[in-house]
Amino acid sequence: RIPRSILRLSERILILFTLVSLAIPSTSSILSMSSSVFVTLAIILATTSFQWWTPRSRHGSSFYVTAFSASPINVNQSSSSKPKIDTTNDDDKKIKKCRVAIVGAGAVGSYYGGRLWEGSSNNGNGNNGNGEKTDILFHLRGEHYDHCSQHGIDVESYHGDFSIPAEELLAFPTTEDMAQSVVVGDSNNEEEGGNVGGCFDWVVCALKSTSLDEVPKLIEPLVSSETRVLLIMNGLIEDDFIQMMKKQQQFKGLSGVGCKAIYGGMALICSNRLAPGKISHTYGGKLVCGVAYSADANDEDGKWVESDKEAILDLFEMATPVPFEFDPNLRRGRWWKNVWNLPFSGISVSMGGITVDRIVNDPSLRKLAYKVIDETIAVANADLKKHGCTEEEFLGEETRDEMMTLSDNMGPYKPSTMLDLHARKPMEVKYLFRTAVDRADALGVECPHLETLVCHIEAHQRHHNLF
Repeated sequence: RIPRSILRLSERILILFTLVSLAIPSTSSILSMSSSVFVTLAIILATTSFQWWTPRSRHGSSFYVTAFSASPINVNQSSSSKPKIDTTNDDDKKIKKCRVAIVGAGAVGSYYGGRLWEGSSNNGNGNNGNGEKTDILFHLRGEHYDHCSQHGIDVESYHGDFSIPAEELLAFPTTEDMAQSVVVGDSNNEEEGGNVGGCFDWVVCALKSTSLDEVPKLIEPLVSSETRVLLIMNGLIEDDFIQMMKKQQQFKGLSGVGCKAIYGGMALICSNRLAPGKISHTYGGKLVCGVAYSADANDEDGKWVESDKEAILDLFEMATPVPFEFDPNLRRGRWWKNVWNLPFSGISVSMGGITVDRIVNDPSLRKLAYKVIDETIAVANADLKKHGCTEEEFLGEETRDEMMTLSDNMGPYKPSTMLDLHARKPMEVKYLFRTAVDRADALGVECPHLETLVCHIEAHQRHHNLF
């Protein structure tokens, strides 16, 4: 773009030539020709830098317009029904803005995203514990988006109910819309206008593992080399996900993974979506997260640096009702969650879809659950040993007792796989169940009860075509 000072000079010279031409009709042909040339030049300058003519708000630019593309980025006025978010730095307060995208805001995503929104709204006008102003954006789909965009999100929670009003909810039906909603660049600088299409500091994916192969493309509009990605999803997914991200980079002719870090999240909560916009959170276990990949550590097998840990602790410091824990060994954390998922989600589906209380209160099913727990721990420890973990990092009796105690207190909880079976929706079989059995086979660990359970689940999947 042409600097504003040059445009001012151009305007003044143009006015001078016009006045001279009007005052002296007999001006020489040279002067007339020069005037015509300059008029043409001034029009070109004004056209290619129309930004100069546009009004500015007190804290930033209202529009940035080019000769060939008009792209409104006003955060309060837009021809689109989608909200626009000015995420440029506040020069008056010198506070950096943090942008968090919740991708797949269903039962789990709406809960954790809602807690982050609640914390950012109640803590210093949207500041997190690190002094950053935080915007929480929600990616919702179908009737859930239609309802929430009009009526907001209501959460009945074990840790206290809360609601996000529609007028405060930043909801989007696509990730492209999310990216196009933000303004990046220092729009308070007269020479540098803001641009549409910003990347995010955090992308939190709370999708089912049945959609894992779609995630890299889904989050692509939101991700830059400085974005941290958190996968709050079931199963042993990280190895495949890292390879998917690398392939997407290679397709673009780039190397690496394409983001700052990848985290895995294990949520031991009971959260169901009762209806569009209605979330029921009936049990509040902890959220455990660890690092799968760190660009700063230059490693794809869970090594990390201190800044990776600090970043996620800062993020969830806002969500005070959420019991949060950082696990320095994500592989161990994934197996820890599997010690609950494999027996209780597995038995629930194998029995045609029963609640957790019926499993723990039936003597035969409780005994089977213990058998599957023990086999899962055996496979987990063999996998940890293969990846260089010491015996102090192995899962033990305390994990066995923890998961059974947790289940005893859940009541009639319906695991998500049970809900999918009843609703005849695709079930999370590959990463939640089959991958664990395949890992056991590769490690030479026998797990007959677990393998039988997974065979039953796969039969349900085939019989009802739940792929």
